Amino acid sequence: MFAVLLFTALATVLAPLPAHAVDTGSLGIRPAHESAFFHLSAYPGETVHNTAIVSNHTDRSVTLLDYPVDAHDSATGTFAMASQTDRRSTVGAWVRLATDSINVPARADRPLAFQLTVPTGTAPGDYAGALIIQAPPVIGKTAVHNGTAVRLNIVQRQGLRIYLHVQGTATRALSVGSLRWTDNGDGADFTIPIQNTGNTTLHPKGALSIVSSVGVNTRLRFTEVESILPGDELTLHAHLPRAALIQLGTATATIDSEAGPRTSAADYTDLPWTPIAVTLASLLAAALVIGWIRSRRPGRVRRAAPSRPHPLGARHRAQPAR
Repeated sequence: MFAVLLFTALATVLAPLPAHAVDTGSLGIRPAHESAFFHLSAYPGETVHNTAIVSNHTDRSVTLLDYPVDAHDSATGTFAMASQTDRRSTVGAWVRLATDSINVPARADRPLAFQLTVPTGTAPGDYAGALIIQAPPVIGKTAVHNGTAVRLNIVQRQGLRIYLHVQGTATRALSVGSLRWTDNGDGADFTIPIQNTGNTTLHPKGALSIVSSVGVNTRLRFTEVESILPGDELTLHAHLPRAALIQLGTATATIDSEAGPRTSAADYTDLPWTPIAVTLASLLAAALVIGWIRSRRPGRVRRAAPSRPHPLGARHRAQPAR
């Protein structure tokens, strides 16, 4: 007998911005009354109703799981939907569906109605979640590896974003941490952590400037993120290629968003050792060549200084002994 290891690959299809539906060509889900995502607004204690349209483009009817989830920002700043088993605390917990599955005939659309109730006492601000449709798993082939049977099953799910704004006083605030950099061999990697400390979604953009006392001034941009939801934290990244010459100065990160500009600075030193080593080696080689040339030049012949007459003349010449 073989021990069977089952692996499930969960493929979540997200709709990029801009988008008109989440659709793989075989299955799809879209809002009934909006072009891309749900944008809902409600007061604490209020219930809103809406509908999604689920499409089946295949030649067979299909039964899909449907369920709501919370959403958050991924580490790279993209919209990330929680898994079916993750704890739900906001939109995923506030949405109610009539059933937990939907059957869609071949080449047909079916409505998927839901209601969302904002609990009384909910703090104002922006929240995010999604409606998920999940296809039956595709059973993979079993292969034997080192005496163990391994099978990979693929589960495809598609998520339709829900952006919810709970009415109340809006607070826009962004916290920026310390700018740091590390030498990765071919340049410098800069990082700066940011956190949305307000209650509205922000769209930050970061720029990095290096003002050098030795070297050239440089400007570049941090990698762009789609957005940052309230309470979430992200780390922005920027890469500066290795400079051809020595660079000494100050690096300053400026993060602009609806909350206004925020800055953070750090000293920056770039010593490109390869050019420095080549320069020192060239100078040393030049010094050795000059020394060798000088050692090969013929020496000068020194002439003897002419003798001077004795200041007392011949009277002081030595007298013969008597």
